[in-house]
Amino acid sequence: MSDTNWTKEQKEAIETRNCNLLVAAAAGSGKTAVLVERIIRIISNEENPVDIDRLLVVTFTNAAAAEMRERIGDAISKALDKNPESKILQRQLTLLNKSKITTMHSFCLDIIRNNFHRIDLDPDFRIADSTEEILLKSETIDEFFEEKYKEAEENTESNFLRLVEAYGGGRSDAKLKDIVINLYKFVMSGPWPEKWIKEAYEAFNVNEDFDFKETKWGKVIIETVKLELFEIKALINKAIDMIKNSSGLELYLDTFNDDMNIIDNLILSLNSKWEVIKYEFENCKFSKLKTLKKNDIYDEDLKKKLTDIRNKKVKEKIKQINNDFFNFSNEEIKEELIFMYPLMKELGNLILDFNKLYTEKKRERGILDFNDLEHLALSILTAKDENDEIVPSEIALEFRKHFDEILVDEYQDSNLVQEVIINMVSRKFEDNPNVFMVGDIKQSIYRFRQAVPELFLEKYENYSKEEGSKNRVITLYKNFRSRSEIIDGVNYIFKSLMSKNIGELEYTDKEALNLGADYKIIQDYDSITGGPIEIHIIEKKDKKEEVSEDIKEVSEILDEEDEEESLDNIQIEARVAARRIKELIMTKDGKNFKVFDKSLNDYRNLQYRDIVVLLRATKDYAAIFVEEFEKEGIPVYADTGNGYFETIEIRTMMSLLQIIDNPLQDIPLIAVLRSPIFSFTPEELIDIRLVDNKVPFYIALKKFAESSKNESNENTLKKVKNFLENLENYRDKAQFMPIDELIWYLFTSSGYYGYVGAMPGGVQRQANLRILFERARQFEKTSYRGLFNFVNFINKLKNSNGDMGSAKILGENENVVRIMSIHKSKGLEFPVVILSSSGKNFNMMDLNNKILYHQKLGIGPEYINPEKRIQHSTIIKMALKNKIKLETLSEEIRILYVAFTRAKEKLIITGMLNDIEASLSKWCDSLEKNNENVPEYAAFNAKSYLEWIVLAILKHKDGEILRNIAKVEDFKIGKISSNNSRWEIKLWDKKDVVNNILEESVDKNEGEEINCGYLEEIKDKKPESKFKKEVERRLSFSYKYTEASKIPAKLSVTELKRLINNPEKDEYTTPMFVEKISKKPAFLEERKGLSAAERGTVLHFVMQHIDLKNVGSFNEIDKQIKSMVLRELLTEEQAKTINIDKILNFFKSPIGKRMLKVNDLDKDIEREVAFHIRVKSTEINNNLSKEIYEKEETLLMGVIDCFFKEEDGIVLLDYKTDYITKENMEEIKKRYERQIYYYAKAIESIIGEKPKEKYIYLFSSGEIIKY
Repeated sequence: MSDTNWTKEQKEAIETRNCNLLVAAAAGSGKTAVLVERIIRIISNEENPVDIDRLLVVTFTNAAAAEMRERIGDAISKALDKNPESKILQRQLTLLNKSKITTMHSFCLDIIRNNFHRIDLDPDFRIADSTEEILLKSETIDEFFEEKYKEAEENTESNFLRLVEAYGGGRSDAKLKDIVINLYKFVMSGPWPEKWIKEAYEAFNVNEDFDFKETKWGKVIIETVKLELFEIKALINKAIDMIKNSSGLELYLDTFNDDMNIIDNLILSLNSKWEVIKYEFENCKFSKLKTLKKNDIYDEDLKKKLTDIRNKKVKEKIKQINNDFFNFSNEEIKEELIFMYPLMKELGNLILDFNKLYTEKKRERGILDFNDLEHLALSILTAKDENDEIVPSEIALEFRKHFDEILVDEYQDSNLVQEVIINMVSRKFEDNPNVFMVGDIKQSIYRFRQAVPELFLEKYENYSKEEGSKNRVITLYKNFRSRSEIIDGVNYIFKSLMSKNIGELEYTDKEALNLGADYKIIQDYDSITGGPIEIHIIEKKDKKEEVSEDIKEVSEILDEEDEEESLDNIQIEARVAARRIKELIMTKDGKNFKVFDKSLNDYRNLQYRDIVVLLRATKDYAAIFVEEFEKEGIPVYADTGNGYFETIEIRTMMSLLQIIDNPLQDIPLIAVLRSPIFSFTPEELIDIRLVDNKVPFYIALKKFAESSKNESNENTLKKVKNFLENLENYRDKAQFMPIDELIWYLFTSSGYYGYVGAMPGGVQRQANLRILFERARQFEKTSYRGLFNFVNFINKLKNSNGDMGSAKILGENENVVRIMSIHKSKGLEFPVVILSSSGKNFNMMDLNNKILYHQKLGIGPEYINPEKRIQHSTIIKMALKNKIKLETLSEEIRILYVAFTRAKEKLIITGMLNDIEASLSKWCDSLEKNNENVPEYAAFNAKSYLEWIVLAILKHKDGEILRNIAKVEDFKIGKISSNNSRWEIKLWDKKDVVNNILEESVDKNEGEEINCGYLEEIKDKKPESKFKKEVERRLSFSYKYTEASKIPAKLSVTELKRLINNPEKDEYTTPMFVEKISKKPAFLEERKGLSAAERGTVLHFVMQHIDLKNVGSFNEIDKQIKSMVLRELLTEEQAKTINIDKILNFFKSPIGKRMLKVNDLDKDIEREVAFHIRVKSTEINNNLSKEIYEKEETLLMGVIDCFFKEEDGIVLLDYKTDYITKENMEEIKKRYERQIYYYAKAIESIIGEKPKEKYIYLFSSGEIIKY
């Protein structure tokens, strides 16, 4: 058992037995630790031990299952260390490999493998590859529709043809096929697909006493209308308050009171039948505003505002509600349902028939998909009693006897099938219940995978908190992750926003996070920690300064603002984020931002790896953030999950595969010819095309090769023949080679794999090619094989907006800023979180589909009558649309909660608005005076995370700057919260960002051409006297700090060494004209082995990646280097340059032995650590005057070979591969002295501790130099 000091609630969650127990565990509350401890206590109980294989532990992912198994194993091992004689613990460690710590899919797979004979399944089945699924579904839907068309030929009244005409999408049936596939996926996520489909279409089969208001759809519509009416009431109340707090407009008061009575009457009518409600809305009449007397004194602006509220908001909203919901009578709705019934029945039967055919095809191939796993397991675990009710089967009852407890992790993400499976194998409804469920409803963010958060909610609301209850709930809301600033901010925002409608849970004090982390107060007054949550709002609209026409005209002539106008909005926001990162990382005003490191039990300087940028979706956005961060010198990594097929290396290889399959495809053929593999020039391609411009290009190539006329063009002819020979060779090999072997052959024989490795980002590009190879290897294992099928699969994947994601080449501990989606960040934590693109609108595109579907509301189609040429949205679709929108918003607010709660010490939010003032003014209008929270209708109408956040902050004391911009007095939006949360708001416009970036990057713009675009326009104009002085002043400007301009803003340590050794040589002044290059570029020269610098790079790479536990002998090191070659980390040529004896000598040297000793103690040894530090420019250039340039700084960059921590301090170690003799040792020591000095300074900056010792190891001689 753990020595952890558990809280009272954690202890209860660990020790409570003999009940169904739901543990609602908030972010950072130690959920996994509690689950592991509960399992350890159960299996190690001396009085009543339970073997671990009698527990079923269900996790959400395979990675989570592996981690859980490892943690349980570690916990048992630690317990054994304390009690080595314990037979119980020894037994549990032995049984651990047999334990059911698994995902639901793996559990289902076990059930099927052990009971295949009960469901008439071939025991030799396998799980289909996702590739195979995509192709088989596509093949099946095409074949299925062909059969349906044949059937329809004999039936002119076919409902299938009517369905195709209505929902097929015009000239093809593609959209109907998509509807069938998507609806099939949806229904298969439920336990009883056939039952759901039949109930869904039978809902359209209405009887005579039909009243729409009493249907499941009508109830949703009424709730939606009620929400809208409460918003209108709030607007009227706001208007009444304005009148009461002013003078001269009292005549309006009666009118607005009458309006309030009308709205109250409409709300009351919602309890009546549909026709009554419709009548009330159609016949509500608003009186005119009374005319004010000419002599009355009143505020004209207020009068206009009140008129706008009444006419543009109150009356317009009522009109909109009427048009949206009450345009159709009960009888008209009934007629539409009757019309659509046969179409919806046909659609339902299409789904069922498609499922049968798809299942047959899977069985023919001996494959199952993940839906099959759950449904087949369910069929094994269920039976029907005499009343046709579902009951547990004999197999399920056996499981009930076997499992002493069932523990479900991440329960908020369970779906309906999984819930039924758990119910079947557990004793949940018996006298001795045994289900433990843990999760957090506020982190349920997988509805798009058909997770059903209502399963968690229903238990959370109905289970008892009382000890001894059969169904009990325990809440863990103490957060051990975050600082108080984060906790207070999370609680304030979500208490303001979350409700039963938006979030599906009221965020009360009961749900609020409680501070559990103990961040000790830092004693260093030169350091910064934590701080308020920052909100950076960037205005998209350019602000035009109010200046005189004279000055404006001068500016238009003299100033260029193209840079500002061309910057994309996402780039602007990325630059704001980059700027903030640099401020946090770099020393500012002599102060460092520090974070607490548990491993050190102390504060240290912030590192890049401590920072994450979270985006709602990384597609299109992440790549721009990466580009902007790299421009600013920030090391960054983004797993975008897309863009793979657009990379040049994959496009080229796919084009090559396409023409091997079929060379008569001009576009891929030209792409391959132009690629570096064959290097045809445009002129050569034109010559070939001119041979015959009416045939495919491949035929033109063959004609060119055969024509004697082209012998004069010897070079092109040679290239054409070479290409045709290679293509023929590739096509021959494609006949017998598996696709993966063919692809690898293409990589190597063409030299393309090596070529892309030499390009910028070569490591990533080669990794992308290996991914293609690996995908082909997996493809070969499916029932589809061969080049044609593989190319077809890739094309379908691209056309369906699928992607394989770029290869991951980054280790967990790399010192880079990470960019990821909020979904990917779930379960992780970071000292600093930057939530960006918060102003991006929620994605509601799916609500515009022709047919919507919902687990409870069934199918919601548009009414389409091709014969009468009528198409409109039905009231049923409107019901589904509003319900799905509410659920989508609920999901979005939970995603926002996940983003906020990833932060340990600092949270920064960035977002863009079109017009800050207009937006804030509008949002203030939606706030209620007597409501301390954001009204539900305001949250419902919000379009982005930023709008939600700002709506809440507008009522916070720190939101004063926002209220001032909106020009709203505090009393108009009610009491301003003095909540403990702290917020710092920074407003930007585009010009702010661009000007800041331009100021910081003047040194980057080297040798740019002068834009003379305006000279012709200006030369004939005579200068006007009013401009003369300004023009002369600008033209005669002389820069005072010329010396400073010779020092770059960024400098590597190597460059610094050269500058110090050759102070007279100014290597950083860019010449106006570059001398002509007469020598051939290096890549055209014949290679004669690796250069000394390249050999040094190889040795450094090996020293970075070598496993320090296996360096005791020549053979061990040799084996590791050969492994690096096999893994393609090194080439054969590079490996041959490595002198293994010299590496072995290093590890036998005194400093090498010290390094290995630290490694044996499992302490960190940092290798190849990149750093950025700021140093005084006067340190670098002695020519600079200290009085003038005292505050000037240069960013110094470098990579430290190695440093490690011994008991009494840090040791810095640098390797040198230069050829050195003992005679020039002092010279070498002096040469690298300044370099080592800055490495030591960088280490102090990174971890807050000076190295105690500094060494250089010389590989050429084995000498050690100490500084």
